[in-house]
Amino acid sequence: MAKDFTSFLSIEGGSRKKSTLKGLFSFMKGDMISLGGGLPHPSTFPFSSLSVDVKGISPTDASPAVDGPVPNGKVQPAQDHCTVTVPHAPVLGKAESLSATLQYGIGLGVESLRQFCKEHVDRMHRPQYQDWNVVLSAGNTDAFSKVIPMLCNRGDTILVEEWTYPSAFEMIQPLGINHFPVRMDSEGMSAVALKDVLDNWGSIPEQANVAKPRVVYLIPTGQNPTGTTMSIQRRKDIMQVAHEHDLILIEDDPYYYLQFFVDPTSNGTAQGESKESKWMPSLLSMDTDGRVIRLDTFSKTLAPGCRVGYMTMNTQFCTIAQYHNEVTIQQPSGFSQAVLAEMLISHWGQDGYIRYLTENIRTEYLHRSQHLQACFKKHVDARFASFVEPSAGMFLWIKIHVDQHPRYGTVADSVLMLELFNKCLQSNVLMVPGWQFSARPKPKGVNLSDLLNVWFDNEATYLRATFAYATFEQMEQATARFGHALQETFRQ
Repeated sequence: MAKDFTSFLSIEGGSRKKSTLKGLFSFMKGDMISLGGGLPHPSTFPFSSLSVDVKGISPTDASPAVDGPVPNGKVQPAQDHCTVTVPHAPVLGKAESLSATLQYGIGLGVESLRQFCKEHVDRMHRPQYQDWNVVLSAGNTDAFSKVIPMLCNRGDTILVEEWTYPSAFEMIQPLGINHFPVRMDSEGMSAVALKDVLDNWGSIPEQANVAKPRVVYLIPTGQNPTGTTMSIQRRKDIMQVAHEHDLILIEDDPYYYLQFFVDPTSNGTAQGESKESKWMPSLLSMDTDGRVIRLDTFSKTLAPGCRVGYMTMNTQFCTIAQYHNEVTIQQPSGFSQAVLAEMLISHWGQDGYIRYLTENIRTEYLHRSQHLQACFKKHVDARFASFVEPSAGMFLWIKIHVDQHPRYGTVADSVLMLELFNKCLQSNVLMVPGWQFSARPKPKGVNLSDLLNVWFDNEATYLRATFAYATFEQMEQATARFGHALQETFRQ
């Protein structure tokens, strides 16, 4: 059973109550006739059905794994397409109907899709305590915006990786919630550094009157922006620190299924091995107390415009998230939930979805990553820039060797980085400035939206590139342009 984390709730989290209107849904069963809720009549919905052509994924007919170069940089799917149709009214053999998914509902989400997600979590992560549940979200950013105010009051501090997702800062800042950076290494957040920060909290003047943090936000797989992935031992070490200091871990894992070195040919035939065992174990899978809040999304595996994700956590936290949903988004778009439920449940199934993740998503991004790396090595002088090969995710975290610049030491590193960024723009290649991911305090009185004139962090000698969107030809062109911009900058 999960621990009682009532004492971790913020004022807002502890004040969340069930919607009295939504509470009436519990009586809608059997022969009950409702003259209560103001539900629009389904006959007024102008949508007779919804049909979408999707990949036809068979649960069992596995295609060969692809690990070498792909002709023209294109992954050639072996599957045919099929048509997913959601009818207006319930039909036997269909997972959902528009009359149900387009109607008002409770904050958990459409039940068939939520149950699919819960079964998927159980299969992939096997939580080690009983009272856990799943609540649908409108993606991980939405989920993060629900769990942070549930746990944090104005003036509280959360711990984050020293380089991390900028929207996390931008979401908590207006709430008056602060963040403190924890050092990273080649495996992401350092457990040693995390323990050191907590063991010595309050030892510096600016922490004297600040409560010790109880919430840690981290991206353990294919980390954004660094591309690092925590080893199994690192995950165990982080969990150990969480136990010692009684922490809540927010495991934001949108890139979990973009692991490049999962073996897609494994059929779980070895003794004690399952198809799921080839994926890196999550923090959730190691949690025995209910202290991990796991955020998953279909944005990176299906499409970001679906705006559907799912939160996995102890039932106490799930109930509060449900109540929050019921007075904000209600639940994700009914159209998205209808299509996903019908595709995933009636057509692909759990096995088919896992096949899709390994043979399509994993393979596509593996080859994209390999191509951008090859282009980088071809066009970029290793004296001036380098990167560490990512094992998951969408990003290359490029280290600029400013110490090789002829003006190094005569001006701030941030000046050299800003010059390089502007030279890249002049060369028509765009990458994200490293300072945008910095968890160090932002300078006051500086207009951070003035991107042509700002580079605030001297330690942010990085640029983030992605291999997710550009064509293979564009990656070649972009790295050539970047290599030229780098040469021009370092020639000064």
